[in-house]
Amino acid sequence: PPPPPPPPSFFSTQTPPYEIPLRLVGSEMCIRDSMYIIAGSTGTLGSAIAEELAKNHDIFLIGRDESKLKEQADKYNCKYEVIDLTNTPEPREFSKIIDQEVEITGLVNCIGSILIKPLHGTSLDEFNDVITTNLFSSYFLLASFARRMKNGSAVFFSSVAGSKGLSNHEAISAAKSGIEGFARSAAATYAKDNLRVNVIAPSIMDSNMSQKILSTETAREVSKNMHPIAKIGDSSDIIPVIKWLLSPEAKWVTGQTIHVDGGLSTVKPR
Repeated sequence: PPPPPPPPSFFSTQTPPYEIPLRLVGSEMCIRDSMYIIAGSTGTLGSAIAEELAKNHDIFLIGRDESKLKEQADKYNCKYEVIDLTNTPEPREFSKIIDQEVEITGLVNCIGSILIKPLHGTSLDEFNDVITTNLFSSYFLLASFARRMKNGSAVFFSSVAGSKGLSNHEAISAAKSGIEGFARSAAATYAKDNLRVNVIAPSIMDSNMSQKILSTETAREVSKNMHPIAKIGDSSDIIPVIKWLLSPEAKWVTGQTIHVDGGLSTVKPR
């Protein structure tokens, strides 16, 4: 019989020790000896990463939209978990969503947001939401799974605003630069376990998050022409970098922020 539906507020109704339900989708689950976690898998980039990794690996999906997660899990015959970033259990309890016997080979966090507003016009709620969605999600996921990722690879997302001063980007800049510093420190902490921790910092991309910014052809042209290589980024620019960072080919790469931004962060063309 199908599992019972989760309680209306998933984490808030639970008291330690947490009993976190798992969703098994499909008639059976083929677990090999390793697992790739994709958080934020229902977004534009997360969906593309899930599609690519599912071709050759077992994947586990984490996100905030259960209906979309279930649709993806049906497609890939995999497990998923809903996360409420405003009401999380302790990381050591959340790690139990994946069977302890399963080796976690890779973690990719695509949970994120964009807020372009001047500092004086940004409310406390807006600022806290940006920090929670971007920086806290990265901390929480790595804190949950790092001790189970020996010889693994974790990849997080910053943005060009994490290293270059862009007007009206104060909140997102604080969150993204925080991710870069967090990743460097975590890379040092877990190097003894051969866990590699890296960051990809794109510029603006075609995605659900950027729809408002790129809503008109004029806005698209302005955004495109900001870049030395005049282009709006897309998933195809990121996927090869993700695959490389997760692979043994990047076995000596850790603590790095890799800019995939058409040169915006470092290049000033004529």
